Amino acid sequence: MTARHKRSTEPLSPHPLPSPAFGPSSVPGDGPIDILPWRLRRETLGRSPQGTPDNQDRGSRHPPEDEAPRPLTVADVMTRDVVSVSTASPVSEIAGVLAGKRISAVPVVGADGHVVGIVSESDLIRRAEIGTQRRRSWWRRILADIEAEAAEYVRTHGRKARHVMTSRVVTATEDMTLADVTDVMEKRRLKRLPVARGKHLVGIVSRSDLVKAVARHRDPLFADPPTDDAVRQDLTERVKSVTPSHRLIHISVHRGNADIAGVVDSAAEREAILVAAENTPGIRSIQNRMLVRSRSIS
Repeated sequence: MTARHKRSTEPLSPHPLPSPAFGPSSVPGDGPIDILPWRLRRETLGRSPQGTPDNQDRGSRHPPEDEAPRPLTVADVMTRDVVSVSTASPVSEIAGVLAGKRISAVPVVGADGHVVGIVSESDLIRRAEIGTQRRRSWWRRILADIEAEAAEYVRTHGRKARHVMTSRVVTATEDMTLADVTDVMEKRRLKRLPVARGKHLVGIVSRSDLVKAVARHRDPLFADPPTDDAVRQDLTERVKSVTPSHRLIHISVHRGNADIAGVVDSAAEREAILVAAENTPGIRSIQNRMLVRSRSIS
């Protein structure tokens, strides 16, 4: 739920919950009920078909508050139906696959199914067929490394995947966290990583898969609203993690409405605190009363 950066004067409305979970007779009235007051929702959620008391049944539905959610892994987001080619696949066919499937690279696998390389768009942009191979002056050809020149010729004129592929492939495993994969992609400036189980190809993870994971993310719904004290404590810890000026920040929470006052050193610091508040579960609106410290010019 996105917090609004202003104080709300309207009565707080309850969070929507799907009515099928409660059944048609959860509350009196005609038709399905989409929203319920907090008290009634707690009572309804506390009931079980066997009449189990609320304090006994709640533990089985909600994980402990200090239990961190499981981090997303490569297995959660990777593309499993991956297109691959062999070392003998013609370059023209590989280019057709990239263009037809609208993908930027294909792994190259050997006869045993092991990953032996990858062919990406960057491997195919310097090609003799379209006249984009590098052209050197006569004196550069004289001074050039003969072995490097020969390898360059193979890459621009070779007709098989083994001629153009990048053989030193960085792979990922299914149990790698998305944080680890992102670190590898950034450090090595890669757009995708083949996923291997042992040496066998089982999928591929790309930057677009990470973007899709962001698009699928939804804030978790909570049946019992956190108390104002719990929300304030949560927000206070978040503010401590984003700014060294947290001692100059005063936070109060009333019925989900956060009031944040104090002094910060920069507008960026103030914005970070507001973002931290927006990401704190239970906050419905934000009153921003933070001031940016003026800097004297000597």
